[in-house]
Amino acid sequence: MLEKQFNPEMLYNRVVHFYIDKKGYSKDKANEIAQAVVQKEAQRRICKNKNCKHFSHDHIRNSETCLVEDCECGEFTK
Repeated sequence: MLEKQFNPEMLYNRVVHFYIDKKGYSKDKANEIAQAVVQKEAQRRICKNKNCKHFSHDHIRNSETCLVEDCECGEFTK
């Protein structure tokens, strides 16, 4: 099973609107928080294998095998 591709723009917009609309934060503060959230989420989805560094959506979730043709990564390292 493949994971959905990470869309940082959609996440960024959702976080900004949440903090502005629901929490009443200023636009600048909401943008700052959204940038931090997107960076953290992107890092979480990158394989920690130093030879791989591909996103989790480039791996098969069940076997954690990398789908990139010339990659030697045997499994997704968290």
